[in-house]
This record gives sequence, structure tokens and C-alpha cells, in this order.
Amino acid sequence: MPKLPPSLFVLDDVPAVSRALDDFVSKLSAQSIADHGFFAVALSGGSLPQTFAASLKSNKSVDFSKWYVFYADERCVPHESEDSNHGLVDKVFLQHVPVPPGRVFPIHPALVANPPPPGS
Repeated sequence: MPKLPPSLFVLDDVPAVSRALDDFVSKLSAQSIADHGFFAVALSGGSLPQTFAASLKSNKSVDFSKWYVFYADERCVPHESEDSNHGLVDKVFLQHVPVPPGRVFPIHPALVANPPPPGS
């Protein structure tokens, strides 16, 4: 895949950002799958998962079965925690698209099985 030149997008509101992400990511996904047989994405937390998922999760042209999902800044908390980026991505995105579970890489649960006591 050829290197893409830097891009700057100026959009009016969050729904416009979501639609632009859908367009941009779906094109990158298709090209990566054509070139390499898969697409890998690293997601961060905050408001990005909702914005990322809003339009993309309904895009029937995307082959999510070829995706790998990583996290750019996952927190060391159980996946069920409201502070878990993976928990949020799962709720707003992964439960709506057919990314195979073995291709999603959250923090390993053993790393959070015995968290230190508060204040330690």
C-alpha cells in the first residue's frame, strides 16, 4: 500500500466526523484487505469509540471478518469496568459487527485479576 500524504479534515460536528471516519476507514480497510488479506486498527478511548462506530457499524460493504482490533491506550481494569476502553468498544462497535473474537486484543484479564489496593 502506498504511503498516504498527511490529511487534515475540518468538519462541522460529531456526526460529520463519524461519516468521514466511515468513508476513510472503509476505504483503507478495503485496500488493506486487497493488498494483505487483513486490516488492523488500533483504537483509543474517550469519545472516539462512539464516533468511530456510529456510522461504520452499519456499513455493509466492510469485511469486518478480516479485521484485527488493538487498543492504543487500554486501561488496566477489568473488561466489565466502565473505565475499560475495550468494554466500551465492545458495547458500541464489536457487538454490532462480525470481527472474530480471536482478532480482538484487549488487555489480558490476568493482568488485572489482582489489582493493588487503592492508595498503594
